[in-house]
Amino acid sequence: MAVAEFVPLAVTLDTEGGACVAGVTAEGRWLRPEPVTAAQVAGTDPGYVMHRPVRLVLGPATGDGARPEDRAAGGAPRRAGPPAGPAGRAALLAAVADPDVATAFAGGRSAGLVAVRPLGFRHQRSTGGRTFLRMEFTDSTGEHFDWIVRDLRLLDAGPGEVALPTGPEAPVLYAAVGLTHPNHRFPGRFRGCHPLVVGLHPADGSTLLPTETSLEGTAGAPGTA
Repeated sequence: MAVAEFVPLAVTLDTEGGACVAGVTAEGRWLRPEPVTAAQVAGTDPGYVMHRPVRLVLGPATGDGARPEDRAAGGAPRRAGPPAGPAGRAALLAAVADPDVATAFAGGRSAGLVAVRPLGFRHQRSTGGRTFLRMEFTDSTGEHFDWIVRDLRLLDAGPGEVALPTGPEAPVLYAAVGLTHPNHRFPGRFRGCHPLVVGLHPADGSTLLPTETSLEGTAGAPGTA
């Protein structure tokens, strides 16, 4: 095991309390520590916050089916400095983005960042009775996608409450995209995994929501500007 530092670009929480985090190192390498608890992403002082650098001990992933970015967490995350300011965040997003969705998941990867054009958001009830926020979008190839959004910051948004611009002329967003562990209910293109949008980031480095306060008063941080 060794100490690693990375910037979270994906922070999620599901309705059953399961949490997931993925982020990038200063060298642009994706890391996904496991396990992550609900308490580490939610509450008054979470260990993982979008764009706030963290440092923790990581080791090789255990179990079958580990993906290239999967790591075993050897302890709790610790802050590694403040988040970068808008210019630093924008530079990081541009530097680590993949050209399209297919590239983001190439080589067995399960996490990546893609510039997308958001076409619309909607809430849709699943066959199991749960309601999910979904986003329709296209990537640089023009391919159309319609995926569940699990970004923690949008989980409490009700129908019609996501006020982000959408449509063919909407500003580009960077979408952190991720794959669940295989459950083999989704055979085909994504290796038996369910694809998700696990983080949304304005390309100019601004905050995603007007009510977002975790990035206020930020400055440059190691490896992010």
